[in-house]
Amino acid sequence: MRRLSLILLPALLSIGCGGNEEPASSQETAPVSLAIPSPQPAEKISTPSTPEAAASGRKKYSPEIVILLQRARAAVTQGRHAGAIEALSQAIGSTPDDSSLFRMRADVYALAGENANARADFSTAIRLAPDSADLLNARGYFLMTLGIPADALQDFDAAISRNPQHTAALNNRGLLQLAAGQYETCVKDFSKAIAADSEFMEAWNNRAYAHLKSGNLNDAMSDVRQAIRIREDYPTAWNNCGLIAMEQEDYREASRAFTRAIELSPLDIRLLQHRREAWLKLERFQEAGQDAAKIRWLQELEQLTAATGKSRGNPALWIRRGEHLMAGSEFGAAVQDFTRAILLQPKNPPALTARARAWLAMGDTEKALLDCDQALSIEDYPEARSLRGDLYLASGKAAEAVADFETAGRFDQAVAAALTLLAEQQTEAGDTAAAAVSRRKAAGITDALTQEAVPQPEPPSAEDNGFDPLTDDQAKPE
Repeated sequence: MRRLSLILLPALLSIGCGGNEEPASSQETAPVSLAIPSPQPAEKISTPSTPEAAASGRKKYSPEIVILLQRARAAVTQGRHAGAIEALSQAIGSTPDDSSLFRMRADVYALAGENANARADFSTAIRLAPDSADLLNARGYFLMTLGIPADALQDFDAAISRNPQHTAALNNRGLLQLAAGQYETCVKDFSKAIAADSEFMEAWNNRAYAHLKSGNLNDAMSDVRQAIRIREDYPTAWNNCGLIAMEQEDYREASRAFTRAIELSPLDIRLLQHRREAWLKLERFQEAGQDAAKIRWLQELEQLTAATGKSRGNPALWIRRGEHLMAGSEFGAAVQDFTRAILLQPKNPPALTARARAWLAMGDTEKALLDCDQALSIEDYPEARSLRGDLYLASGKAAEAVADFETAGRFDQAVAAALTLLAEQQTEAGDTAAAAVSRRKAAGITDALTQEAVPQPEPPSAEDNGFDPLTDDQAKPE
């Protein structure tokens, strides 16, 4: 059976099972269809034979409905849920018997966190199309994510009764059973889903996890490898592969699997924790220590993320989070945070300079220079001037680099390099006197830095001179 794709509900893509271990995945592309499909205009509304046909984008709408759906889609993309709901409500007002429109609005209500309205719209859609297995599965999945398993199970059962080979409903019902510890029962549902679609990667992965929980390690490893064969870039499957290998005491294989999962999902703390356990089993303590440090970095990132979530209008918090991302070499994410700070406070030299550093780390010197110029147009900010000096030096503009370094009060080897380059350029220009001055300054900086780097000997102590204050007569009072 064709599996429909979930696009507008990213928060509903998976549920957790199995305590602190990696959760088995729900079907990432199965539960429901694209909430607001690209509509096809028609002179008259053509009612499809099934809601599934409408959801797949084959339904034809009147020009008025097309405009409303396009407006709703654009509003969802921009995060304006109220606007999307308004547009869909107008469409429903024109065609109140169209189940697919209620289904679309239910998705947007769910995105907006209006769960009661979402459930009401799902129910209306099902009332209008009671034989739709897809709609029943969609509402069941929605209820499952809300933590209402009994009602969700009823919907999955109803969907499967209408279509015994509905892979999404079989997989989702299996997840409910897996969460309840009913391993034999959930394996049967996952197996039915696989029988209906042998390329159903999530069902292979979920059955592997169920086998792991019930101790059938060989079957678990066989299933998870099949999931990886179908989709090699699926971090959950690689993590489950690592967990199974750990139970098999194959720690090298476990470390390899966890490493691949981390490559695919580098900010997942659980993956690093799992790999650290494998490193410790292999007595590779240096690698375990590196993972522990990354875990601490991620924990601090979570704290900063929570802080920005509570005070989204505070530019200083976004700068702090961006600087933390810079420390972890997450330069692209850092640019996004610094940009948020700038949007909140456009005349913010620290944010502009921080973003310039991030651009430079990503190799985009042009954007870095623009941000430095913008920061310096607001105020003479020393860090921006110093960074601009580095950019000028890298591009061969020695005079500009020296001017920025001197204004910023900088004194390091980069200044000496800029002066040396300036001397070369002055010599080529025939200004030998200026070149001599630049070389003398460069040499003076290099000498001073060299002297600072050489450790100075400590003055000799009394013991070094052979004088023992505890035994020498000179130390005793008369």
